[in-house]
Amino acid sequence: MSRVKGIASLILAFVAFVVILCCLFAGTTPRALDSVNLLRLYTPEGNSISSPHDFYSIHVMSYCQGTINPMPAGTTDPFGSLEIQSCSNRTVLFSFDPTVAWPRNLTHGAQLQWPRVISDDFRAFQMTSRAMAVIYSVGVGAVGAVLVVKILALSVPRLPLGVFDVGFMLLSTLCIGIASVIANVLAFELVQLINAHGDGSNVYAQYGGKFLGMTWASTALMFLGTWFSFSNAFSRGEEPAPASEEHALAPPKDEEEV
Repeated sequence: MSRVKGIASLILAFVAFVVILCCLFAGTTPRALDSVNLLRLYTPEGNSISSPHDFYSIHVMSYCQGTINPMPAGTTDPFGSLEIQSCSNRTVLFSFDPTVAWPRNLTHGAQLQWPRVISDDFRAFQMTSRAMAVIYSVGVGAVGAVLVVKILALSVPRLPLGVFDVGFMLLSTLCIGIASVIANVLAFELVQLINAHGDGSNVYAQYGGKFLGMTWASTALMFLGTWFSFSNAFSRGEEPAPASEEHALAPPKDEEEV
């Protein structure tokens, strides 16, 4: 039974590892899971070549920018024809700042009618955004360590790795869970502030439902895997010995008769 729990915990950790990697590295290139974004900022169309793009997809460690093409015939979704044109460099200490992403004359001038208070909103959550990325990175590293420990434990059952297994599982679950809470609060708070301050200037935002769903799914998988690992490592029940060991320990029939 313990081996079954170990394999189940390994599978859960591996799936969570893949899902959280998708969340962490989304938006590193124009075609790399752009829909898995923390939030998307929509901006009004400009009248000159130097105007900003139509939207900005904000991710954990980067942002992408693009345009909204005309809707195809028969399409009712106004955002169904988004075209990503470029993405920023990936960095752990990333935080989106419109005054850096856009030309200064647009964020400080009247051409775009840009509400400068929105720039202040992003700056207010700058440290929170960076802390979230760091915690996500620590969580991913911990899940990677979990996978190594679990593979060793299944390959060499006699190695006493239960404490390390549970320790890394707890660390990874805690980090991913805390990062998910921060991401959830950050996305909803920023979207509310941007929509409130951008009212009347055609600047608004939408939170990334796919990203939030994936990060919470990863947290749930790690929590379940941690429960399996904990019950496997600290279970007091003794498993029945293998048949070969029972045969070796059983006394000969002659000795029993004597």
